[in-house]
Amino acid sequence: MDSESTNLILILVLGTAGMLILAGGIIFFVVYYQKKMLQNKIHTQQLEAEYQKELLKSTLESQEKERRRIATELHDGVGAMLSATKLCINMMKNGTIPMEELDLAMVDAKEMLDDTIETVRRISKDLLPASLEIFGLSKALSELCEKLSTRETPINFYEIGEKVKLNAEDELLLYRIIQELINNALKHAQASSVKVSINWNYPIEVVVSDDGKGFDLLKTKEDVKRGIGLYNIENRVSLLNGEVKFDSAVNEGTRISIVIGG
Repeated sequence: MDSESTNLILILVLGTAGMLILAGGIIFFVVYYQKKMLQNKIHTQQLEAEYQKELLKSTLESQEKERRRIATELHDGVGAMLSATKLCINMMKNGTIPMEELDLAMVDAKEMLDDTIETVRRISKDLLPASLEIFGLSKALSELCEKLSTRETPINFYEIGEKVKLNAEDELLLYRIIQELINNALKHAQASSVKVSINWNYPIEVVVSDDGKGFDLLKTKEDVKRGIGLYNIENRVSLLNGEVKFDSAVNEGTRISIVIGG
């Protein structure tokens, strides 16, 4: 066999070997890539399941916390005042109270009943604001901002455009979302002011912003327990067929925009 034939065979062998190595590399890459994709998919599903679990836990905790708050107000407020009123009436009925003090006891009983009625009205208003049902979202939010506003942290309400009437369920849901965002700003942001605005021009945009300490959005979303609050808001906004955008950075305040109908 001459050298030319030997070289040709060597080239064929090397070429074949190279092709086999290349094919093996491609197969290895495909298998590795598919494995990696599967791992990422499983990881994403695990995160999603964990988020759903935390969301459900958070929702149940919020509901239970609200039930305990109402129960405490009814027991310690309404219940205590009604018991005191009943005791006062029984004392008047049994003649325990001297005649010269009877008028004063009746005034006290009336005041306790008035306080009870006012407490029941306040609890009812917290559960479903009357202004929301009668006058709509704009008036209810204006009253909410005025109610929660303090000298240390004023809450200003603005609106642009002609008011749009949403259905009752959507207005209540949006009201609760904004209420939660304001409460979060007051509790966690250490802000000196909070602004709530509605642009009624289509698509409707609601913005809640503050000049507080802000937060690292990426780190918060990566932390399941801390990020559940953001995920919860996103989930509730999705029920309105809307989108929410969080803009925040450490020491630069927070701006949360909700767009509906875009």
